[in-house]
Amino acid sequence: MRVKTVLVAALALVTMGATAAETVPAQAKTRVLQTKKMKKRAYKVSGGYFYKNTKLKKRVHKASKYLRTNFYTYKSAKIRKSNGKVVKYYYVKNKAGNVKGWVWHKNLVKQPTYSRQKKDIAAMKKIVMGMSQEVQDNALGMFVHMSYKAAYHDGASGRDLYHVIDEMGYLDANNPADIQGVIQTYRLFKGRYGSDEKEILDSYNDLDDALNGRNGEEVVIAVQVLRQEIDQSIATFGN
Repeated sequence: MRVKTVLVAALALVTMGATAAETVPAQAKTRVLQTKKMKKRAYKVSGGYFYKNTKLKKRVHKASKYLRTNFYTYKSAKIRKSNGKVVKYYYVKNKAGNVKGWVWHKNLVKQPTYSRQKKDIAAMKKIVMGMSQEVQDNALGMFVHMSYKAAYHDGASGRDLYHVIDEMGYLDANNPADIQGVIQTYRLFKGRYGSDEKEILDSYNDLDDALNGRNGEEVVIAVQVLRQEIDQSIATFGN
């Protein structure tokens, strides 16, 4: 009787072990390990799908239909999938908010913000507006429809900072406001002239010497030389 009892118990243990082994895959689920709020940044999708939630079961959009659309990040999630692999997904929406979902982060391409270009355009417009009326009449129109993507040199439209500084050539060297406009332009881009930095600094110092010496003829030459050198350097700036 004792032997029979032991055999029955052993058989029960084997059966339970087999049952447990069979149910492990069925019990494995997608699990969220961590979620974080994200700064709102623009991305474009390169492929894959949008999922309704972090369970990653229900697809709500096919990314290939929205390759040209900007999407904005709101949350990120670190997820362990049912196969044990840990992945990262971002929750994104389009501007209208009608296309949204969780997208694998490697299917998202961050878009440039053009923050420096925006600041430079605003600063240059302010400089021009402080110069003589003739400079304003020739240069201000360049800012209309100026593209942030090609702020420094847009060969197609000519609406860029290179052409703005070129139009500043209509300055009056006897007008302190126009001279200050060129000096302010130099200071705005100082440190970004690359290999032209030393040459442009020398021209800036030449203008300073001419102003201190109150030599009108030298001022006329020096201010235009400085403006031209800044202009040529601006044309090489990466957009």
